[in-house]
Amino acid sequence: MRVKFMLFSVEQTQKFNQRILVIGDFLQKIFVGTKYDLKKAEIKVEPENYLTATFFSAISYGIIFFILLTGLIFARDGNLSEAFPLNLIIGIIFFVLFFFLHLIYPGIIAKQIAFGIDQNLIFALKSMLIQVKSGIPLFNAIENVAKTNYGVVSDEFKIVVKEIMAGTPEANAIEKMALRTKSEYLRKAGWQIVNSIKSGASVVGALETTIETLTTNQLRAIKNYSAELNLWILLYLLLAAAIPTLGITFMIILSSMGGSDISELHIMLTIIFAFVIQVVLIGFVKNRKPKVIM
Repeated sequence: MRVKFMLFSVEQTQKFNQRILVIGDFLQKIFVGTKYDLKKAEIKVEPENYLTATFFSAISYGIIFFILLTGLIFARDGNLSEAFPLNLIIGIIFFVLFFFLHLIYPGIIAKQIAFGIDQNLIFALKSMLIQVKSGIPLFNAIENVAKTNYGVVSDEFKIVVKEIMAGTPEANAIEKMALRTKSEYLRKAGWQIVNSIKSGASVVGALETTIETLTTNQLRAIKNYSAELNLWILLYLLLAAAIPTLGITFMIILSSMGGSDISELHIMLTIIFAFVIQVVLIGFVKNRKPKVIM
């Protein structure tokens, strides 16, 4: 399995020397949540291996960008003494950027898995509700959902069906699903169904409550996103357009007053800054978009 932008595959991380893994052991004490994110993202690698790969991949990116900038400046000016400290700082910035990018990637994957469940969960639960209301037993309703194409939800219910057919009590199989799922809503639905089974009550009420809660939360998520979108648009215009433009203008004015010159390097760094800010903000806004299907 290949983690996006990481220079090492999951298989390669398993072959790291134990001496190198000391770095991962140290980082694991700082970033404790990484092992939980890896488990939720179903990335089968030990946290110390992943953190070691994260460190070396990030430092490789920092070195690559440092060498590229140094080579470009040397080819243009033939002098590295003045630009070396700045290039070193830029290399460190890219190291930190890619380090945290690798660090948050398992969490992003875990959220995507949960979103994949939530997208189809409301339709799966409505299907179950209709079937149970019409007199079909709960097991048959679960089996029908498992056979239907509801994505990850159907996969979860297939495991439940297999466990029940293997002799596991219905309530225990659903309870296991609630414990292993990445979706908060499927977990709540599972626990409510389990409580209904154990108390001898009808699961119709539990399904109706879960569907109503899920629908309300999805509508609220859409309203919240539309409300905060104006703020992100304003930040995008300020950081990606207004501030770089005004910054160059002020640098020109100050250089004319102070006698210093604005080099091509300053212009290039301003353009790179604006480009990075645009990519980060666009990616952030895209990830903030609620993944809902009504």
